[in-house]
Amino acid sequence: MAEEKKTILIMEDEEALLESYAEILEAQGWKVLKAPDGYKGMQALIDNKPKVDLVLLDLMMPGIDGLEVLRNIKDNPDKYGEMPVIVLTAMVSDKVIKEAYEIGAKSYLIKSELNSEDIVNEIKRVMLG
Repeated sequence: MAEEKKTILIMEDEEALLESYAEILEAQGWKVLKAPDGYKGMQALIDNKPKVDLVLLDLMMPGIDGLEVLRNIKDNPDKYGEMPVIVLTAMVSDKVIKEAYEIGAKSYLIKSELNSEDIVNEIKRVMLG
């Protein structure tokens, strides 16, 4: 029996990046859900519960920022499900990094320091536990 595809939800407001990340992850055989903001991302978690295996989360988004999204997800596992969250952002702030880990992020990646292989490898590392 074939292994079921893992599902990754990408919350990213910059459309070009959202599409680029989706293409990279789909090339790895993962199913990708896309959300252009935090509100749509949280709704996607509810609509697809418990199928989302991992969330790739930008912090700077319109409407509700990524830290608030992360807080909502981690504080309401019955509503959103329980899955690892990888922060993928341009924010390079020790205070924000510390806060993201305290809330429950499994990893914190800086967009400018990564290539597609780095992102894929980190997702695999986090999903394998």
